Amino acid sequence: MSMSYHAFLLRLRKIAKIALGEYGLEKTKLRFITYSGNGLYQVTVPPSSAIASGKYTLRLHQPDYMKPNFIVSEMEWLSALHQEGIKVPMPVRNLDGEWLTVADGGYEAPQKRNCTLIGWTEGRLLNKNIRPKHFRSLGRVMGRMHEQSRRWKRPKGFARPHWDWEGLFGDGFSYGVPAADARNAIPKAHQVAFNEVLNRVREASEQMGKGKNVYGLIHADLGLSDNVAFHAGEVRPFDFDDCGFGYWVFDFGVTLAQYFVDTNDTSQTMREALIGGYEETATLEGISIEYLDLFIAARIAQLMFFYQASGLAHPGHMEDAKREINDHAKYLKDILKKM
Repeated sequence: MSMSYHAFLLRLRKIAKIALGEYGLEKTKLRFITYSGNGLYQVTVPPSSAIASGKYTLRLHQPDYMKPNFIVSEMEWLSALHQEGIKVPMPVRNLDGEWLTVADGGYEAPQKRNCTLIGWTEGRLLNKNIRPKHFRSLGRVMGRMHEQSRRWKRPKGFARPHWDWEGLFGDGFSYGVPAADARNAIPKAHQVAFNEVLNRVREASEQMGKGKNVYGLIHADLGLSDNVAFHAGEVRPFDFDDCGFGYWVFDFGVTLAQYFVDTNDTSQTMREALIGGYEETATLEGISIEYLDLFIAARIAQLMFFYQASGLAHPGHMEDAKREINDHAKYLKDILKKM
């Protein structure tokens, strides 16, 4: 039975209302933000409610993307970062004291959802006029997050994806199809460049190992114009949905890869600002920053792999996936020429 998008969203809203009841927030204002796998709502909590008044984000997590224990672990890290004074969304426990709420509307579609409630991120996204000072500010916060990650004693049972070679390009993380099928389906015109990056990342990973000087818990999606808000001069990272274990240098690579794809700017200016800010709060010693160009390329190749796998898993999106793959392949080849 087919269903209109409008009908789907009406049902999703009912599931969101069910979830809010688990926080004692039945009478709060609920505003739809977006649906892109995760359903996101802004929740406005009035005074004298079960939790402090203010704005929050209710997330209805994409089914079969992150496992429940992964989601709980994300909330635990957010809580620890917030206690450190880093401006990340503050997670909220439900009335049973749990980080994770399961809400079931009894529908076949949308099916029941794992839900979480976190603080609303105030601030503006930088879609234009990005300057070195913004990269420097982000570098400082990235450094603080990495330092917290190195020191933090993670709770028993803590689990997040590993963005090592298998997680980036193999079966370490699943997008619904065998990784080899996705790798082999990359268009022939891009196979040489794509496989060169995969081979070089494998070699570099073997050389670096996974000691805590080079590898640890990272955000893994710190795009300056996507998941970073600026508010009253402060950097506020959000959307930790993909946080996991990876090379510290990969966090740099993600940020710079997105900027390169958005602007076609490969100059050293923003890179130096990001690294300079990082050095104000953390050390570069031992993190293998010499592999930065490779991990910029790795991020672009990872996105190509993701789009290809998603297109295979959801054939209706294949045409969009092909466009993204071709666009990113151009930037991947440009990066390789400069390495």
